[in-house]
Amino acid sequence: MKRPAEEPEAGGLLGRWHEQSRLREALARLRGGDGGLWLVEGDAGAGKTALVESVLSSRPRVLRGGGPGSGVPYGPLRTALGGHMPAAEAARGDVPAAVGAAFERLARERPTVVFLDDLQWADAATLTVLGDWVAPPAGLPLLVIGAYRSDELPRGHPVRDLRSRLRRAPGGKERHVRLRPLGTEDSALLVRRVLGDAATRDVVDSVLRRARGLPFYLEELAAAVAESGNAEVVPESVSDAVVQRVSKLSEPARAVAQVVAVSGAVRLDVLAEFGAPEAAVEELFDAGVLVELPGAGPSGNGGTGEAAFRHALMGEALYAATPWARRRRLHAALAQALEVRGEAPALVAAHWEKAHEPARARPLLLAAAEAACQVHAYRDAKDAIERALALWPAGADAAARLRALDRLGECAERCGETGAAARAWEEVAAAYRATENHAELARVARCLAGVYELADDWPRALAARFVAVEEFTRTGRRAEAAAERLAAASHLHSAGDLTGAMRLVREAWTDIDAAALPASAGLRARAMGVEGLIRAKLGDGAAGIELTRKALDLALGSGLDSLTADIYYLYADALEQRTDYPAALDAWTDALTFCRTRGLDADAHVCLACLTPALRHTGQWDRALQAGHEVLARDDAPEVARMVAAGEIGLVLANRGTTALARRHLARAAAYARVHELFGLEIDTDWGLARADALDGDDTGATTRLRELTARCLAREEHHYSVAALRWAATYFARHELRGDLGACTDALARIAAATGTAEATAALAHALAESELLEGDARRAADRFERALALLGAVALPPETAETQLRAGTALAAAGDRTKAVERLVGAHHTARSLGARPLAATAVRELEALGEDVRRRLGTTAALTRREGEVLRLVAAGLTNAEIAARLFLSTRTVDMHVRNLLAKLGCHTRTEAVRRAEELAVLTTVA
Repeated sequence: MKRPAEEPEAGGLLGRWHEQSRLREALARLRGGDGGLWLVEGDAGAGKTALVESVLSSRPRVLRGGGPGSGVPYGPLRTALGGHMPAAEAARGDVPAAVGAAFERLARERPTVVFLDDLQWADAATLTVLGDWVAPPAGLPLLVIGAYRSDELPRGHPVRDLRSRLRRAPGGKERHVRLRPLGTEDSALLVRRVLGDAATRDVVDSVLRRARGLPFYLEELAAAVAESGNAEVVPESVSDAVVQRVSKLSEPARAVAQVVAVSGAVRLDVLAEFGAPEAAVEELFDAGVLVELPGAGPSGNGGTGEAAFRHALMGEALYAATPWARRRRLHAALAQALEVRGEAPALVAAHWEKAHEPARARPLLLAAAEAACQVHAYRDAKDAIERALALWPAGADAAARLRALDRLGECAERCGETGAAARAWEEVAAAYRATENHAELARVARCLAGVYELADDWPRALAARFVAVEEFTRTGRRAEAAAERLAAASHLHSAGDLTGAMRLVREAWTDIDAAALPASAGLRARAMGVEGLIRAKLGDGAAGIELTRKALDLALGSGLDSLTADIYYLYADALEQRTDYPAALDAWTDALTFCRTRGLDADAHVCLACLTPALRHTGQWDRALQAGHEVLARDDAPEVARMVAAGEIGLVLANRGTTALARRHLARAAAYARVHELFGLEIDTDWGLARADALDGDDTGATTRLRELTARCLAREEHHYSVAALRWAATYFARHELRGDLGACTDALARIAAATGTAEATAALAHALAESELLEGDARRAADRFERALALLGAVALPPETAETQLRAGTALAAAGDRTKAVERLVGAHHTARSLGARPLAATAVRELEALGEDVRRRLGTTAALTRREGEVLRLVAAGLTNAEIAARLFLSTRTVDMHVRNLLAKLGCHTRTEAVRRAEELAVLTTVA
């Protein structure tokens, strides 16, 4: 956007009118409760601070924080709050909540702006809190502006993640301001402002070449020319300009400037302790080298100002020009002074590090890590421990180093750095193994199993579980060993290895019975519930359901809400495995209610997601979609719940013929299922993708997917989720005359039916056998098999499976010469498909009826045939034309087309144009009119 010629720029800024306008608009909306996080980025010297401050003048309450790291987690936020957050409130432990509540309280009092500068130096805990404001809290007049150097962000820097989150959020791109270098015209004007009459063309051009459009560079280089009095000499760099300016000061002032350069920012009382003459400090202020920052110091104690360079680049230039030996001495002196004053350990440690005193830095870094852990700043704690370990002398105090590594694993895990956690704990485990410290090795192996699971490294996770089992057993902690076996069993059961899972459960019971102290009711309930579900999956349904019911009673009596939620899941799943869908739906609903009333939101989302497969199986597709979308709409829903919901939504949409949208949901759920070894979800999503392929005419893709699906079902022991997919695959293979694939599919169903004996599995086997007989030309036997399948399905009330079997029964009956029964089955399939919204299935039923020479409209209940003209209008409606466009195409008046549309809607029994097109497709009306 070009700046209007008559629009002056606030604060004398040049070339920043557009950016200022955006920030002013944000401030104007603040009073209406429209706040949130804004980010301002640009290279060092681009004028980020000047830009923000230019629009903040005379605005509502402004709180400021930032600058060189204070060594205190949440330091910039604490500095901004100053005395607005009582120390007791910050000391309670939950600092993120306390900080957030303090800012919210201030914003409720009156609109508040928080300006946090130099976020590239901010601690990770501060950046985590800022992430909470990416999505602006509704109606909260709190505007948070963060500025940072974009040229100082290495790969993996937390600010990069914060920026990405902001840009992905609704309206987030508008809240991200990128400061570009000034153009040639504005750069030249800025130089002329500084130099006045001395701004010859050559001098201006020389400054512009060196400054690269960065306002601070332009000003400093021009100021150096003005101060030197020699318009012919322009410093080669801004560092040269800064050093040149400071060199003109008195020796005491230069010494003070070096102290400030080494410290980054220093409290004025600390400068006084260094013996800095007051006159020298004032000289630096008068020369514009230093500025005083009023308010809190590094440790958060109020009442004392800070001295800092006018721009951080000045301090960096002077620091680089200070001799190495003097820098070391100054860092050591600062470290001693700050340590005596009780400043933050991380701040003191940083100075000891730069003074090359690792022995003094190392314990302070470990102390800083513990302080960070106390306020849940685990990433900052991890970084501090890593710095301490890097300073550890080889072979020194091995026990302390091992403790530090152990703590590193814990902190890394808690901040999501699973790779770092695994590396730390692997080294710890190796040390305990070498010293035969079995108790500690068991604990660390359990920790390793957890981080491997978080990283989806299931082979190593199971191996670590088994190490933990062995070591807990060796040390007599049999209950702990049982818990590890049950954790491993749960994964094997999810991955489809039921025999392996059951073996581990039995071993867990042996441990529980042998425990020196009675095992807790929670452990017994978990063992009972896991065993019950596995038994139900292996075919011992009645015993399995009874075990899970007893486990649920035990959990409810324990008063452990989280355990009870888990056992509810096992109980409902066991009922579903035995195809007792009404009871399963009740159990899922009870579980959902339990979790919601106990405030277990994550568990509630999982229960709602797990409810969707049962709703889909029982033909309640609209409810399944509603439940699935409700889960996806919740940002706090666990990823597993979101992926189950996405998979079920995709499968329903594929059944309804909406393939493009179905694929988007199915593809991401399928990828998640494979990585996390969730066999049931893997089968459902691959089945849905195969259906989409078939509907889109990609027979190669559908065949490949179904072959892989069949092979996986044959290789695993998970039975329930395989049945419906294998039954549909059998029909697909038969229609495409793929006899070998049909045989493999039938073998898998035979094994499942024999193992479980459920009506659903036996019906699916009968269906597959019927497909084989129909393919070989024995239509009569095929029809009888299909009828047997329908009789079995009638006992479990599964409308989708029933409709598809009715369709194939109609085809077999027609081939066997039983026209009347064939029509009955096809009409039944069509009516069920219509009620489900399964348009592809309904359209297939129509085609089969037409192949029999049936009057489709009479058989399927249409009130009247469409006239030729109504058919022409309907085809154009289906093509997306408006009534006016149809009138022009058919050379009719718009009023006449309106009449034809009303008539065809009435004849088809529809209320909308879209509904009429869908109904016409089902009845093949678009190709056949009277």
